[in-house]
Amino acid sequence: MSTLEATISMLESMPEEARRKVFEYTQKLFVSPKPASPFEPVGSEQILSGLEESRRQFAQGMGREAREALDEMGRKHGFV
Repeated sequence: MSTLEATISMLESMPEEARRKVFEYTQKLFVSPKPASPFEPVGSEQILSGLEESRRQFAQGMGREAREALDEMGRKHGFV
């Protein structure tokens, strides 16, 4: 399945309200003077804090294989 096919499939499976939100966000990308972003900016302190927490969890054996995590997210959200 191509990326386009997967995206269309995902949109078709979404509730109407969610599709509307995706449409509104996409519109903002084209009419904003600067790129719209759904993410809040973070500082280096917050990034380093998150990295420290991630390393701590990994050291405690709480890490997972990336492919396993991505497959699980895909099943959870209907991509797979």
